[in-house]
Amino acid sequence: MPRIKSEYRPAKRRYQLSRIVVVVGMICLALLGLAGITRAAYADGIPGGNVSDPVVRAVDIAKPAVVRVITTLNGQLTVHFPASQVVTFPQGSNGYPIGLSGSGTFITANGDILTADHVINPPRADLDQFLLEQASQDVANYMNQVLKANPPVTPNQVAAELASGQLPSNTQYSTPQSQVYLSTDYTGPLSAQDIQQIPANLYAPVDRIEKQSAVNQADVAIIHVSNMTDLAMVQLGNSSSVQQQDNLTIIGFPGNGDIAGHTPTDLLTLSVNKVFVSSMKTTDTGAPVIQVAGNVEHGDSGGPGLDGQGNIVGIVSFGAAGPGSTSFLQASNSAQALVQGLGLNTTPGSFQKSWGQAFTDYASGTPGHWHKAQQEFQQIAAHYPLFKAITPYLNYAAAQAKTEKAPQQQTQQVTQPSRTGSTVLDTLNNNKWTFIGIGIALLLVLLLFGAAAIRRRREKQAPAATAPAQMPNVSPPGSMTPAGQNRPVSPVQPPYGPQVNGGFSAFGAPPQPRPQVAPSPWPVQPPGKARQGQSQVYPPQPMPTQPGTFSTNSPTVPSNPSGALVPWPCGHMNRPVARYCSVCGEPAPQAPTVRKFEQ
Repeated sequence: MPRIKSEYRPAKRRYQLSRIVVVVGMICLALLGLAGITRAAYADGIPGGNVSDPVVRAVDIAKPAVVRVITTLNGQLTVHFPASQVVTFPQGSNGYPIGLSGSGTFITANGDILTADHVINPPRADLDQFLLEQASQDVANYMNQVLKANPPVTPNQVAAELASGQLPSNTQYSTPQSQVYLSTDYTGPLSAQDIQQIPANLYAPVDRIEKQSAVNQADVAIIHVSNMTDLAMVQLGNSSSVQQQDNLTIIGFPGNGDIAGHTPTDLLTLSVNKVFVSSMKTTDTGAPVIQVAGNVEHGDSGGPGLDGQGNIVGIVSFGAAGPGSTSFLQASNSAQALVQGLGLNTTPGSFQKSWGQAFTDYASGTPGHWHKAQQEFQQIAAHYPLFKAITPYLNYAAAQAKTEKAPQQQTQQVTQPSRTGSTVLDTLNNNKWTFIGIGIALLLVLLLFGAAAIRRRREKQAPAATAPAQMPNVSPPGSMTPAGQNRPVSPVQPPYGPQVNGGFSAFGAPPQPRPQVAPSPWPVQPPGKARQGQSQVYPPQPMPTQPGTFSTNSPTVPSNPSGALVPWPCGHMNRPVARYCSVCGEPAPQAPTVRKFEQ
């Protein structure tokens, strides 16, 4: 029996290759998941948040430079009652204390702070509103007790009459005094119980207003404090680069963020909010402003609006009352004009250079960065003891450095990379897990494409896929016929062509010469219409009747005592005893019936 070339081995190889690809893919996915978990844990547990994000990093570096500005003054209310009675409230006192809070940012290392003008010079309309609210109770008491008002009046009624002018009055105020307080992002948590107990070296009075643009103009001002130098600072940016749909970061001290108790730590803890640039506009006085949507509140006034690089591009100025409403930032270019007019030196000081570099190394992913950041933080802590907010960063860097391999000592001087190069390296280092994940994904894709290419190549090199030749339905020697008789049959000869691995290939070596075939004892008429006057006759095909004999009346097997190969209607050579063609598998020809064709 001829053997057909087996396709099991290549199929097995393909199965093994597919299994390898699947295993590699699962490993890659596991590595990606581990990378994501590691990165998430790294971002969640590190002081400063997700410092690999350049915007978060820029905000973290800028926060120690933002301060709270509290302006205080005294106000008096003079009320003109009927019958020419004039009374000044509060009676027997220098006035009602009024305090207003805003924000500001150091823009130089010499104590120069940028804020909104209305933070240090409160508008009279705002002061009048606060004064009437405080004085209305005293005025109502005076009217009820001294003037015997009938019916008695309430404080709300008095406030409404004062605001409408029905009850004539006028206001007087003392000169505003402003104090600048360092935030807990510089001082760290405070142990003081109230703001009056804050150490004197953590706040300073404003000794002068260096330059200002009134609230009805550009509403920006530069103020100065004397005993706060070489601190954190933020660079002014170009507000002309701000476009619609940009995202900015507001840092400040919103009044609604002052929770009950008003402890110094709560009062001096910054709030950070994201805002969306809605439009770029110009006021009636020609001042460029940035319209933003987001959570901007009273108390944020004067605070910086930072771009993605951490530069000041806007100063919180005015807007509708209530959080989440439309607000406006004065463009930083208006402040830049004041800076240039004063000739201020905005070059970062020693503290800012050290702090920025240390935090950049802290957020880096380069080998040895924890050791480097730890050393830099230690130096800052030693030279600037008031900078207590560095403690959690220093402790975390020190803890990480314990498990980090110490960097090798450099024996050769390394050239400082350019700013562009440093930016690229920072990007690569800070997003290393992202690039590793992308690399693994690309490797997996290449493996899949490689497997497909190998499979296609093997299919091209392998023999053409054909249906296996049907073997002659001949019982092997010694087997039993349906009648239970032995049936001696000669072995089947293989088809012509080269043998491959015990089977047969349709391609390869050139065909071998056909063996000599004994002439058929009967004429073979090809299929088709018989000629007139002739009969198309096939000799009878014998079937075995006794062991070793054949019947001449067999309907399937031609009589051929010699057993030589004979042509079949299919065009192939076969044994007369064969029941199927050994090449194409076609059944043996049926015994034809004799037909006469009339002429």
